[in-house]
Amino acid sequence: MKNYFLLFFIKYNNQKTYKNVKMLVFPKDFDKVSFNVLENSLFSLCYYQKNSSNDKNQEVVFKDYALVFILEGSKSIYTIDNHFKASKDEIIFFTKNSFSIRDYLNSENTYKSIILCFKESILIELVFKYQDLISKLNSLEYSKSLFSLKSDFVTKSIFQSFLPYINSSKNNEYLLKLKFEELFLSLLYSEDNAEFLAFLKAILSGFKLDLYQMFAYCKNDFENVASMAKFSKMDIASFSRNFKQSFGISPKEWLDNKRFEKAKFLLEFSTKNITQICHELGFNSPAWFIARYKKRYGITPKQEQKSKNLYFLS
Repeated sequence: MKNYFLLFFIKYNNQKTYKNVKMLVFPKDFDKVSFNVLENSLFSLCYYQKNSSNDKNQEVVFKDYALVFILEGSKSIYTIDNHFKASKDEIIFFTKNSFSIRDYLNSENTYKSIILCFKESILIELVFKYQDLISKLNSLEYSKSLFSLKSDFVTKSIFQSFLPYINSSKNNEYLLKLKFEELFLSLLYSEDNAEFLAFLKAILSGFKLDLYQMFAYCKNDFENVASMAKFSKMDIASFSRNFKQSFGISPKEWLDNKRFEKAKFLLEFSTKNITQICHELGFNSPAWFIARYKKRYGITPKQEQKSKNLYFLS
């Protein structure tokens, strides 16, 4: 068994240490590789660079889905059922799995890539949001654990637009979701989209009807897991089990993600105080909300409000 360094210990710009980065495990040649990392509860965004070659394959574990965009150099990927080489300006889509990988330097002895890991629930939200479009497009039958996509000018520009976020001291989850949706649509409309589309259609076809209807109806604000289970016509235990199998997270975690996204928006743009926001979004208590918000975003709700809300700034 090879040893791995988790991204738990990575620092960049001498400003931050990101803890609990669980989406991606890198190989042991840590001292030979340069990392810049941005991580939150939904995404792990990494600028990956190396300037020394390695004559051995390395195991890399993706614990969530990932898109890798190669900026310089090339990459070979090996699985039980697949092997291919991706070059500069190509995109690789990885499913949750372990892969044997070797990076190749370019003529200037450099390999660079942008790695975007994302929670399954984010992908599924977009699949259901654009299900009518996806169902109309032709595709192949999906059966691979990874595949490559060619980038056009638009897709390349979107990937490169992620770079300022990596080096920024701000970690705006809402903006990253919008950027990811832009990237998703770009890939959906690209000419080289057959395998990506087949993968998305496989997601659509893999859901039970009740869960499908519930997620399509997710614009409604459910009060709790019990109300979600009732809508899906299941008991709570069966619903929770099926939900986690389908979406990769528990319904409670999904609800919390939605509430915290709304809370962050209200803190930044509304005149409501913290108690009012807690009551409106169904949090148990202001103290619980404040503690969880700080753990999630690194600052307290009041600090968020004072630093970004123009009403409170004035």
